[in-house]
Order: sequence, then structure tokens, then C-alpha cells
Amino acid sequence: MKNTNFYTLLLSLLPGVGPSRYWSWIDIHKTPEKALLAPPETLPRINPYAKKALTEFQQQGEMSPLACRGYEVLESIERQNARLVTHQHRDYPGLLGQISRPPPLLFVKGNTELLALPQIAIIGTRHPTTGGIENTRSFSRYLSQGGFTITSGLALGIDGFAHEAALNVGGKTIAVMATGIDRVYPQKHQRLADAILDKGGLLVTEFIPGTQAHAANFPQRNRIISGLSLGVLVMEAAIKSGSLITARYALEQNREVFAVPGSIHNPQSKGCHELIKQGAQLVESGEDIIKQLAGLIRYFADQQAAQEHAEQERTEIETSTVTPEPDVSPMLNNQERQLLNHIGYDTVAIDQLIERTGFSSAEVTATLLNLELKGVVKHSDWGYAAVHEAV
Repeated sequence: MKNTNFYTLLLSLLPGVGPSRYWSWIDIHKTPEKALLAPPETLPRINPYAKKALTEFQQQGEMSPLACRGYEVLESIERQNARLVTHQHRDYPGLLGQISRPPPLLFVKGNTELLALPQIAIIGTRHPTTGGIENTRSFSRYLSQGGFTITSGLALGIDGFAHEAALNVGGKTIAVMATGIDRVYPQKHQRLADAILDKGGLLVTEFIPGTQAHAANFPQRNRIISGLSLGVLVMEAAIKSGSLITARYALEQNREVFAVPGSIHNPQSKGCHELIKQGAQLVESGEDIIKQLAGLIRYFADQQAAQEHAEQERTEIETSTVTPEPDVSPMLNNQERQLLNHIGYDTVAIDQLIERTGFSSAEVTATLLNLELKGVVKHSDWGYAAVHEAV
């Protein structure tokens, strides 16, 4: 029999078992293995079909229909050059794991390293105005150049323009799908999905291979978009819009919600205006978002540093050797070195760094983000200060 990841897959494949039911069973039995081997009557709200499949698994093991279905799924994702990432896996995104009843597993295809990098979700209507398209491209380009991965839903309209703009400036983007990893919806975006993979992006879904687009899948998909991201930017949205569902998920998940205002006569702006009335941050530029996220970026950097420190300690224990304090210099590229040379141990503001270096605002912001994530500089309400000497 396979490992814990395989048991997680099997438990998720039981008929009628979604994230809520999966986690209610884990709350009782602690691991998917124990849940699969438990008497069916100990599993709350188990339906007759799941009970039958579970009983057959307990009696027949690898020869049971459930296990065979699990092997079929693994073979399918292997044919797709995709991967299965369960909630126990080290590649499972930490932010997503913090939401209520997160997806127990993800099917991913492409650059999985993006799951560990800071993301901004850009979402909106499928029928944007010309101004909405241009604003989407502008924000996506700026935030990509600022070091953020752009996350969206691969839908027509705002989603597609956000993905494309990120790719056009050499940025990274994640498309969260409401279908199986082997199905692109809408089909019109097959070329965009291919471009995302070709340029180092990532496709993500919690739905098993072969799953077609269904209306109920999209709200479920939306909670992943917000759960992966530090903040959600709503570009244009009507009052009754899936984007507002994503924004509500973001608020429940303690994520920042940003909205771009528009004309009071534009029906596609009314959803944004409603979000602003409810407390969403009104933003006019990508710089507004980066300033608002300063605290979350620090938290994200601390989480990454803690994880890396824990992994380093495990390695030291396994090898019984002491690793010397790493030299910062190999971590930095030329632009990062140049900027760091203008940052002392006294706090300096971004405006001062722009003046000293001659870099653009976007270049300074992006480089500072990278330096902070690498632990070379620290941020406060007054600006940035060096942690290590410039080298």
C-alpha cells in the first residue's frame, strides 16, 4: 500500500466527501489511515455509497474499487506531468493551510516553488471595460515587478488579462482552476494555460482529473484563490459577482481586500464601491497595495525564516555537524547589492533610496521586497534598515 499522501487521496475519493467532511473525520481519527480503517459508524454523516466503498476497502485492500480508483488518479496525473500535494506535504502552501477547512489535497502542474512565494490575487468581471482592462494590466505589471506572484482564476475578462500582463513583464502567475488539472475552462484559455506553464507559472486545482466545469466548483475554487494570497484586488465587479464571493472569503481568512473605484455610472464598478463602503482598501496604484501589505510581508518573511530554520536544525541533527552562519553575499544579485550599499543601520525611506540610486519606484520596491525576504533588511513604519553589512 502507498504512503500517507495516498491515504489522503483515498479518503477524499470517497463519495460525498468534501473538505468539510474530510476534516471532521480527521478531527476524530487524527490521520487518513486511521479514518479509512475505522468502523464506518464512527464517521459522522457518512452516506451509504461511501460506507460501501469504505467497507470494500477494509476487506479487499489494494484490490478494492477505491484503491484501484486511487491508482488510476495517480496514473492520470503522471501522464499530465502533474503532481499531488496533500496537506501533509512540505510543498503545501502555509497560508492556504491556515484557512478554515482547507483543501486536503491539491493537483499542481508547473513551478511548485511559487506556492511558497508571496502572492496577490487579481480578480474581477468577465466583461471588463476598456479602462478596467488597462488598469488590470497596469496593476499586474507593477505588482509582478514588485516581486509578487499574480494569482487568479483563469477565467475570461479580468483574470485572463491579469495572468497575461504578469507573463509579459517576465513575472510569475498561478491559475487556480475549477476543473481537473487535465481540463482547461474556458477552452479559449488553453493557449494562456500553456503559456503559464511555458513561462514558469503554475496550474492548481483541488478537483480530481477529469472533472468538468460545474457551477458549484467556482465558489469552492475562489476560496483557494484568496487563501493562497496575502491580499485580493478586485478590479471591476458587478453587485452580484463571483468576485465578491472571493472578497468575502478573503475577509473571513483575514486577508486584505483592495478595490479600484470607477465611474458611478459603470455597473461593473458598483461591486467595488460596495466593497469600499464595507471597509475594503481603496487603491489607485500598485504602490498603494505594497504599502498596505508591509506588515503581512514581514509576517510572511518571518514564517519563511522560521520554516527554513527548522529545516536547517533537522539537517544539523541528522548530519551531526554544525553549519556556520551563511554568508549573505552569494544570495544577492547586482541590483540588490547596489541598493543595499545605500541602506545603513539607520532607517531610510523609500523616497530617499529612489533619489540615491536612480532606480525607479517599482525597481526599489521589488528589490526591497527581495532583500526583506532574504533577511538582509528589516522594515519599520519609518522605512528600511540593514541587517547585514553590504558586501
